[in-house]
Parts: sequence; structure tokens; C-alpha cells
Amino acid sequence: MAGVAQIIGLTAGLWLIGLGVWMGLRPRQALGVLAAMGSSPAIHFGEMAVRALIGAAIIGAAELSHAPLILTVFGGFLIVSALVLAVLPRRWHSTYSTWWAARIPVTAVRLIAPFSVVGGAALIWALQPTWPS
Repeated sequence: MAGVAQIIGLTAGLWLIGLGVWMGLRPRQALGVLAAMGSSPAIHFGEMAVRALIGAAIIGAAELSHAPLILTVFGGFLIVSALVLAVLPRRWHSTYSTWWAARIPVTAVRLIAPFSVVGGAALIWALQPTWPS
């Protein structure tokens, strides 16, 4: 089961890298997608399900990783935040996303993009198993 968890976590790391590249190249599109978060039940609950799945996978793979405590805490945060957002009114999520998308400058999206790339690379590195010496 740890192998499946690791694959899901590594996929999430690659997604973060791709997201960062996309944000850098197409910041206006990224803001448009941000504005749409929570806009429908399918988008809202789909996002929460993926967030919780990735959190569970990161926790499942943490024990054999380079950073078990950090990954366990991070995975737990993803799960708890998904559960909290899932029980709050969806319109709150939609309003919050729309509010931020209208206020974040395009330049800021480009400046934030490298953090997504670095975060994805760090997640991939951290999820690599440590081998006994």
C-alpha cells in the first residue's frame, strides 16, 4: 500500500511543478481557475476529495520517506482542511476564491509560481524512500 501512496504523492509533486510552470506562463488563466474554485458542487467537492486523497497518500508514504514527521503533519493538514472546507457552505469557498482572484495581481502570480515548482520538487524528494545502510 505504501507504493500506491508514494505514486499518488509523487504525482501530486509533479502536478505542483506543472502548476507552477502554468502559473508563470499563463497567470491570467490561473486567476480565472482560482475564481472558479467552489463555483459548483462538483468542483468544490472534487477539490476536497483530491486534497484528502493526497493528504492520506502523503501520510501513507511518510514512514519510509526522508521527512516522515513533516510529511505526516502536512498530510494531516491537507485532510483536516479538506474536511473543514467540505462542511462549510460552498458559497463561502466560492466567494473567497473569487475575492482573491480579483485582487491578486498578475505579477504576483508569476512571482508565486516558482514556489509551487520548488514545493513540488521538495515533495518528490521527501517522498523518496530511505534505505537502510
